[in-house]
Parts: sequence; C-alpha cells; structure tokens
Amino acid sequence: MKPWQIKYIYIIIVLFGMNSSNLNAQRDTLIYIGDPMCSWCYGFAPEMDKILEAFPDTPFEIIMGGLRPDGSETMMELKDFLYTHWQEVHKVSGQDFNYGILSKTSVMYNTEPACRAVFVMGMLEPEKKYAYFKAVQKGFYVDNHLPHDEELYGEIATHFDIDYENFMKLYRQPRTKEAVYKEFEKAERYGATGFPTVIAKINGKHFLVTQGYQKADRLIALLKARGLQ
Repeated sequence: MKPWQIKYIYIIIVLFGMNSSNLNAQRDTLIYIGDPMCSWCYGFAPEMDKILEAFPDTPFEIIMGGLRPDGSETMMELKDFLYTHWQEVHKVSGQDFNYGILSKTSVMYNTEPACRAVFVMGMLEPEKKYAYFKAVQKGFYVDNHLPHDEELYGEIATHFDIDYENFMKLYRQPRTKEAVYKEFEKAERYGATGFPTVIAKINGKHFLVTQGYQKADRLIALLKARGLQ
C-alpha cells in the first residue's frame, strides 16, 4: 500500500468518528484538551512542552475543546475583558501578546476556525498536530492573524510540509466541520469545563492532572507519583 493510500484511510477513519488514540488504548497516555485561541492555553504552552519532554515515550493526544465556537462578539466588544485577561496571562507565563487585534471592530472572537485547522492537521499528520497548534497560537496572539482568515491556516500548514490545496480542501469540507464539533463533544465527555485541561490515563484509569494553568514542575512530580510511564 502506498503512503498516500494509508493517509487517506486514516482521514476517513477520523471523519467517521474513530480516533487513532484507540491504537494506544492499553497504554499510558497524556491527553491535552485546549483551544488555540484560549489565552491560558497559550500561556501554558511552555509548561506543556516541559511535560512532554519529561515523558518522551508516553503517547500523547491533543483534543480541541472549543472555547467559543461560532462566537458572535467582536474583539472590540470584548476588548476590556481580554486586555486585562491577557495581561494576567503574560504576567504569570511570560508569553508575549500583541494587543493590536483588540481594536478590530469587525473581527469576531470565534474559535471554531482555528480549532478546525488544528483538527485537519491532526488528520493529515497526527504527529505534527501539537506543533501546528502552537503555531496557530503564535499566529493569533503575536502576529495577530485574523481568526476567520482561512487561507492563513493553510499557509501555516505549508511550514509543516503540508500541501496548501489539500489542506484547504479538507478544511472546507462540511464533514470536517461536523467532525470537529464531535471532538468538542469528546472534550466534554472527558469533563473539560475549562482550558487547558490535562488528563493522564495510567493503568487503564483516567486522572485529572490539571484544569487550568499550572507550572510544569508540579505536574511532572504529580504524574511521576501516579506512576506514569
């Protein structure tokens, strides 16, 4: 079987609701639930990196949670709230923010397009999904990419050796949007009521590691005490 045929079969499996994580059903797994337009998820990125570095052989799954899917408020309407919120995240995490986008009166704070882009990357190249997630975060918070600018998500994908046209074709399929909403529902089934959420499956049981920002050292110690392999 040719590589492109294998990839095509994988995409079909994901779109019909079967997740590749089933392949690791019997293994300890780290599960991260977040949204690329969630500011605390952006702040948490360096901490999540440290956690993954501490457990390099542990299977890892990232799930889109859907912070504000189909949000109807503009960045300008939320400006005061978001500005204060982003300053707090910057103070705690040290992550850089560009506040210019908060003055965009016509830009909706809708996180579904960004989540769908990350979801598509997961279908095409699962091992690149988390890195792409972080690239989309930087695109929004530092470069002020507009959330509804679909072409930018395709351009970011090209930096991960993904064909632009293939990415956009899959991104725009109605079935893909339906599938990402199913992923939001999956996050809810895991009990994720806030982001970032980290869950560890250890010896077949699921444990909530954190729901919200935490420093990596504390979480790594907790995971080791739980016996994560």
